[in-house]
Amino acid sequence: MTLLLGSISKMMRRRRRDQKLAAAAQWPTTTAKLLKGALVDKDELAEGTLAQDRQLEFPYYFALTEGFATGYFSGYLRSAPGSEGEIRRLQKVVDEGTPITVRYDRSNPDEGCVLARDNTGLSFGVWEG
Repeated sequence: MTLLLGSISKMMRRRRRDQKLAAAAQWPTTTAKLLKGALVDKDELAEGTLAQDRQLEFPYYFALTEGFATGYFSGYLRSAPGSEGEIRRLQKVVDEGTPITVRYDRSNPDEGCVLARDNTGLSFGVWEG
């Protein structure tokens, strides 16, 4: 029974993620800055091998000065999965303040999304989640 509930929960979470990613493709973009990344367990929806069980999670922030919502907003970006060693090496080379492109919902800028196609110049792969 627990396995069934876990599978249903994962399926619903994947559906919500896919809906958010589809909506985010239409959202406006802005530049955000990364803060110091932290090593975290791989998200259950992230692809990768059994050895790729970690991700680097970066908080980010951006400011909006015009429109409906003004102020500072934030979110999180996760790297593509990797082994613990790969992720620790990555943590050392990504500088705090690195600019990224973020998509945000105009009606709720705290609802943001970082898409890989918007950030091809980064030194790591972006996991869209």
